[in-house]
Amino acid sequence: MIETVIFDLGGTLIEYAGAYTTWPDLETPGFQAAYDYLTRQQYQLPVFAQFREAGFALLPVMWQAATRHQRNLRVVDLLTDALARVGVTAVSAADLLRAAEHYGAAIQAQAWLVAQAVETVAQVKAAGYKVGLVSNTMFPGQLHMADMARFGLINYFDALVFSADVNKWKPNADPFWHVLAMLEGNGETAVYVGDDPASDVVGGRAAGMRTIYFASSNRFSKPAGVEAHAEIKTLTELLPVLAAWNGVG
Repeated sequence: MIETVIFDLGGTLIEYAGAYTTWPDLETPGFQAAYDYLTRQQYQLPVFAQFREAGFALLPVMWQAATRHQRNLRVVDLLTDALARVGVTAVSAADLLRAAEHYGAAIQAQAWLVAQAVETVAQVKAAGYKVGLVSNTMFPGQLHMADMARFGLINYFDALVFSADVNKWKPNADPFWHVLAMLEGNGETAVYVGDDPASDVVGGRAAGMRTIYFASSNRFSKPAGVEAHAEIKTLTELLPVLAAWNGVG
């Protein structure tokens, strides 16, 4: 019996890719906004392309370190390390925080709502399920909560977990267990819905949950041997899957 439905955010409910098709390319506007801010503060920076490439080189390494419990990943840490890689180390903590805010705002500006996201989450809530969210993100949760509010999503959720806030990262089980504890639920009666098999399906299964792979884009490949309990191509397919699992209809 499914009692709890937990969603991924980026690519599942809100798409943050903008005009970009691959990661880390989609981070370009963020790096540009941070670069422009620091330039206005009179810091001597190399050409933008060099700064961006330093960030692109660091992102996969820092992301892997976060998922291995070696080091948390926040935008301010990424910018600090990228600047150090290009020889810029004398940036004040206040300016680094402001640069990170500009980075986040630029990524927010290119976001859009995934089709039927609000309607689907509202229907899940109305059907009596507990509704949660686990998002792998280097941004503060408040930034994503602001997006969820402006797109009309936030009020349907009973619990929210953002990885950078709690230093718990998919595909490890701990962020899923964290949200389940907040919801007073358990893995056996919960399902996780996400668009990245390597994080969402692997992580949800590790936490003892059923998983639904939402094939919303071609950005993620499905690792060999990784199979979700169900696969959907649109969010409108979610409620019928849940109803079938619960023997309804």
